[in-house]
Amino acid sequence: MRVSRVHAGVVAVLLAGPCSSAFAQTQTQVSTTTADLTLANTITNLVRPVGAAHVGEALAFATQLEVGTAPFGAASGGFLIRLDPGTGLQVRASTTFGPAFAERALTAGEGNVSVGVNFLSSGFTRLDDMDLHNLQLHTSTATLPQNGRNGSADFDLSSKTLVISARMGITDNLDVGTYVPLVALKFNGTSLLKDGAGNTILTGQGSDLAKGIGDIAALVKYRFVSFAGGGLPDPGGLALLVTMRLPTGDKANLRGLGTTRTMASLIASGGKGKFRPHANGGFEYWSKGLTVTSDNPPNSTVTARHEVQYAAGFELEAAPKLTILLDFLGAQTLGGGRLGFESDAAVSGITSSSSLVALPEGIQKLSLAPGLKANIKGKLLLSVNALIALHDTGLHARVTPTAGIELTF
Repeated sequence: MRVSRVHAGVVAVLLAGPCSSAFAQTQTQVSTTTADLTLANTITNLVRPVGAAHVGEALAFATQLEVGTAPFGAASGGFLIRLDPGTGLQVRASTTFGPAFAERALTAGEGNVSVGVNFLSSGFTRLDDMDLHNLQLHTSTATLPQNGRNGSADFDLSSKTLVISARMGITDNLDVGTYVPLVALKFNGTSLLKDGAGNTILTGQGSDLAKGIGDIAALVKYRFVSFAGGGLPDPGGLALLVTMRLPTGDKANLRGLGTTRTMASLIASGGKGKFRPHANGGFEYWSKGLTVTSDNPPNSTVTARHEVQYAAGFELEAAPKLTILLDFLGAQTLGGGRLGFESDAAVSGITSSSSLVALPEGIQKLSLAPGLKANIKGKLLLSVNALIALHDTGLHARVTPTAGIELTF
C-alpha cells in the first residue's frame, strides 16, 4: 500500500537549484501536487530545490540503509527442550530464555519448533549529530545578502516493523529458521529556502506512507563444540550461524536494499548458573553494492557494500520465569552511507557555499539493548526490550522500543 503527496510553492527561476540561481530575481510562483510517487521520489522532489542536486537521493539512501540493516530483535528460541537420559523426561536445557538481539550457541533440539512475532517502532530524529527537525541542506553567502541562500528541511520519519519468525531443530545440533519482516514507513516533511537577508523564497510540503514486506531472511545454525562438563543445564559451546537475506523488499520505497546478503557468524555462549554470557561476530557479504550520486565532487558516486556485525551480552535468571537481558550491538557498513557538509564549487559573487552530500565513508552503529523475557504461560514467552543508540552516525532513533511473543512446541 502506498499513498504520497508533494505540494510546493515554487519560485520558477529556482528549479535549477539554489547555487545556479543565486542572482536570479523572483518572478512567478506555481503550485504542484503529485500523487503516487515512490517514497524515495517524495523525499527527492521535496528537497531538490533547496539543497544540492542529489541531496534527496542521499537522504533516501541513508533511510534505506537504516531500515534495511536494522536488527530484527528475534533471536533463537527461548524454550530449549532436551531428553534427560537419567530420568527419561523432557526438561529445559537452559534456565534462561535466550538473548533478544544477539545469539547463543544452544540449539533448539531435534523436532522442537518455536514461532514468534516481534514489533519494533523507530521514530528517526537524528542524522549523525544533526536534528532532522531542523536539518540544514545548503548554505551560501554572497557579497550582496539577497543573493545568499539558506536551504533547510524538517522531517518527521518513522518506521514500524513486525517480524514473524520461526525456528526448527533438525538435529540436536542443527537449526533452520526464517524471518519475515513487514515494514511500514511514514514520512512527513517540509522544505524551506531563504535568501541571505532572511526572506522566504520557497516552501514545500510532502508526505508518504509505504507498507509491505521487507528483506526476508533464512538461516542455518550448527553447533560444533559443546563445552566440557555436558549434562543439563547445558554449559554452552560454539556455533556457526549463516544467514541469507533476500532482496524481497521494495527498494524504491526504501523497505529493502535490492541485494542478496549472506552473513557468516561465530557464536560463543556459556554458563550453567544464573549468569550466562554470550558473544557473536560475523561478516555480511552483499552480492552488489548500494550506490548513490554524490555532489562532491560533482557527478561522483559512493557505494555502500558489505557489513561487519558483532555483539556481546548476558542473560541473568532473575526468577524461574524471568530472564533479564543486556546486549551490546555493533555494526560497520563499509564503503559509504554517511552524509555530511562539503564545500561547493566556486561561483562568481558567492563568498562561501556548502551543501549536505553523500560521503565515501561507512556507517558505524553502536547500541545498547536492555530488556527482559517472561514466561507468562506454558511455553509462551513475552519479551520487552529497547535499542538505545550510543553513537551518532547515520540516520537513527535515540531509542527504539520492541516487544514480542514466542511460543515453543
